[in-house]
Amino acid sequence: MTVATWRSGPCVFKADAQKVADEISSIGLSVKPEEIVDKARDESTELHKCFEWDDTKAAEKYRVYQARQIVCHLIVKEVDDEQQKQEVRFFYKTDSQEGYKPVSYIMRNEDEYQKLLDRALSELKAFQKKYSTLKELDGLFDAINALTA
Repeated sequence: MTVATWRSGPCVFKADAQKVADEISSIGLSVKPEEIVDKARDESTELHKCFEWDDTKAAEKYRVYQARQIVCHLIVKEVDDEQQKQEVRFFYKTDSQEGYKPVSYIMRNEDEYQKLLDRALSELKAFQKKYSTLKELDGLFDAINALTA
């Protein structure tokens, strides 16, 4: 028997996680996002509660998502004195409270740098938890444990 729950922290979904998992599982062994949306169109499903069905609101949310994608994928090349190019993400979001900030600012500001480092270490721990069953990554996990200890 499997039991489904939402990940800890603020949950954006006001639907029963178990029912949602069951409905997704009922689609098939391999499920595409488009199939989940199609299933959710049925107002009687629990999945329906997970989506914004007002097209105006959904369009605005999608534009915000696209803005996030822009700043997450924007890269600048910094050229040093020896003309060696180094690719650097232009913006980072150091915490959930504030917006994206230029990397050049974060690198000069001790508090912002620490927030970014803390976030990176947290994401490493999340990666470790997600892939803990892959024994081939044990050496990497040892390094993560040493960094986060």
